[in-house]
Amino acid sequence: MKKIILSETRVDFKYKNIFGRNSDLQVIDGGFIELLKILVKKKSYYHIRYIKYRGYLLTPLLILVVYFLSKLSRSKIIWTCHNIYEHKIPSKKFNNFLRVLLSLVSSDIIVFHKDLIRYLPSFAQKKIKVACFGDYKIFIENQNEENPDFSAKYNQWLDLRKIDYPELVSISAAKKNNLATFLDQLNSSSINCLIIAPNVNFEQVILNKNIFFYNDGFVKKEIGTILRNNNKLIGLIGHNNISVPTSIYMYASFGIPIIGIDNKPVNSIIKEYSIGEIFQKNSSLEYLIKIIKDNYSFYSQNCSKFLKDNNWEKSAEIHKGIFQ
Repeated sequence: MKKIILSETRVDFKYKNIFGRNSDLQVIDGGFIELLKILVKKKSYYHIRYIKYRGYLLTPLLILVVYFLSKLSRSKIIWTCHNIYEHKIPSKKFNNFLRVLLSLVSSDIIVFHKDLIRYLPSFAQKKIKVACFGDYKIFIENQNEENPDFSAKYNQWLDLRKIDYPELVSISAAKKNNLATFLDQLNSSSINCLIIAPNVNFEQVILNKNIFFYNDGFVKKEIGTILRNNNKLIGLIGHNNISVPTSIYMYASFGIPIIGIDNKPVNSIIKEYSIGEIFQKNSSLEYLIKIIKDNYSFYSQNCSKFLKDNNWEKSAEIHKGIFQ
């Protein structure tokens, strides 16, 4: 009999790769009420991947509802802590409270890098398992939806700059990031940088012509072309919500080294696998770019080593051990 996993969050590319490798798992995603009806009747695993913010009172109350119903049906709550600070929760203190609550009610907790463990309560340490993501190349290559507006504006920018490729690229749909860290140095340089960030706005920052910033909708098919047809391209990572950006895996899948801000776990991943350089308080962005370009094959080969150690098969095995 297949083990049932209930998920409020749609099963995306990541979890199709993780759960899809375990044939004895049946994943049901749906609305909260729909899942509660199943939870009451069937022994299952209620999988919380992201904390759904429903207000200061309702959010913890509904977590407790899931907990008590899971006890009635002898089910378990599995919490995957993707972000120490969730995107839509307005208060850090409330976010901290919810982390403690979920650590109490969950049977197992999954994180995607060991650095996140220190941000979880000490009483929950034995519940924590460290998983990983994997190669994103197939996902990127299979994106077929075009964005004509982006293509027109991007090609116009390339023509104006008289270049075939940018030197730096930042591609992320994350709502929390610190890309502004790089902007002062980018603005005062001739470094050609492409930023695709549909959930970010630099309203009070004037960007020079060497920076092409696009946030008018999502870009899909064109990303594959940019990452595939590059000339010593370097990825920028500006995430600051203490999480593992999937963009690290995306860049590594194309052998593209990165420059990341000095925040955990991004800095730890860069140090451990030498897949790029860390942008620290007194760093020179131009100098870091030169180091990477001068040793590009070294960093690019390390991207392959990173994906060899961190892959979908490994993650599927770790998850399989939890859903017993």
